[in-house]
Amino acid sequence: MTRPRNLEKHLLAGGAPYSVVPLSAVERSEWRATVGAYRAAVGFADRPAPLMTSPAANPKLGKSGSWGLSLLPAMESVEWNTCYASTRDCRRLCLNTAGRGQFSDVQRARLWRVRLLADHPGMFVRALADEIRRLPHGTPVRLNVLSDIAWERVAPDLFDEPYGFYDYSKRTDRGPIPPSYHLTVSATEHTDDDELAPLAAMYGSSVAVVFSTRRGEALPTSWKGLPVVDGDEYDDRRRDPVGVVVGLRAKGRAIGTVGFVRSVA
Repeated sequence: MTRPRNLEKHLLAGGAPYSVVPLSAVERSEWRATVGAYRAAVGFADRPAPLMTSPAANPKLGKSGSWGLSLLPAMESVEWNTCYASTRDCRRLCLNTAGRGQFSDVQRARLWRVRLLADHPGMFVRALADEIRRLPHGTPVRLNVLSDIAWERVAPDLFDEPYGFYDYSKRTDRGPIPPSYHLTVSATEHTDDDELAPLAAMYGSSVAVVFSTRRGEALPTSWKGLPVVDGDEYDDRRRDPVGVVVGLRAKGRAIGTVGFVRSVA
């Protein structure tokens, strides 16, 4: 079996940084037809659909009124790897199939977007920018709902738009990070506790840690000397103080596991 290709590397080699110039009327018509064809290829009706997921369609995004780009994570598309720095536990415990993600239509919707981005990156980025520009100024936008692509390299001009961009990342090679982009580093099963403070400071933001705390129970107030904020209360991480641990409760397949999940009494 052919190993999935690194999508970000493909995008960077294919013409990045990509323009965010608005699509013309002719280009918009062509784009709608292209989207319909890619949707039809995975079993949907041959008609256009937006690239971004609305707050109403994703409970996590809905907590902050955020809009997000939902691509299949890691190697789930088989053809492309959208999270090349993902760890084994990250892939095994991914929230890709949580909630409505367990349904085929959601998985196929994330798949056609991956394929479309890979095949038509220039038009994809411009269409994505057009969708973002239709949102009220200041709207929170998460470009990597499930992926980990360095959009600051792929399409840096996106961050000149007046919106609140934020993401989580397991990578330590991101950047340079634009002032309008808030990046929270995610700890993995390979992250030692004494690495948390440096990770929180890496992008001048915070570090996310998954705890064994059950739903409805309080997270620890601090962890290894760092204050903890409840990351399940809202999704827009720009609201967090600098240098904190963003505590997340284990969900789905992560419940009861160790390593990736920090055990608390």
